[in-house]
Amino acid sequence: MRRLALTLLLLLCCLAVCLPLAWVGQSPDTLPTEQLAEPDSLFIDVDGLQVHYKIVGQDEPTLVLLHGFAASVFSWRKVMEPLSEAGMVVAFDRPGFGLTERPMPGEWEGESPYSPEAQADLTVALLDELGIDRAVLVGHSAGGTIALLTALRHPERVEALVLEGAAVYENTGTPE
Repeated sequence: MRRLALTLLLLLCCLAVCLPLAWVGQSPDTLPTEQLAEPDSLFIDVDGLQVHYKIVGQDEPTLVLLHGFAASVFSWRKVMEPLSEAGMVVAFDRPGFGLTERPMPGEWEGESPYSPEAQADLTVALLDELGIDRAVLVGHSAGGTIALLTALRHPERVEALVLEGAAVYENTGTPE
């Protein structure tokens, strides 16, 4: 009986702390995305999603940098310029990270923009919007997962893969 009471008390404490944190919505003090952007930030509508990206350099090859979990274009800030000596470098914030739009459930039709498959397709749709036929995909951590999935779903669009500490796993959705 004492164990049950202790468990219930712990559960109530957790609820008291976590429920206020579970509030979903935008604070009235939240700045517009454009005010948070850096001077070289660009935004483009890709299949109805406002995507934040940066481009450095020109010509081929085109390298597309895919950041890891809880990261953003900011992760690539120190390597974009040196890599641009070899060609065009594109980095974008995947949905849920950085300054790319974060639609809430019910604000999209079809597959969730947060799924790996949708992010692989978004990568190709961004290439389409930017007029890029093929690219070298450079993926770090979870970005490596998206790079690999993009190559599997759209092999004709991927010139090469560079995977750094890629979170590659099979079936379960989590590393085993």
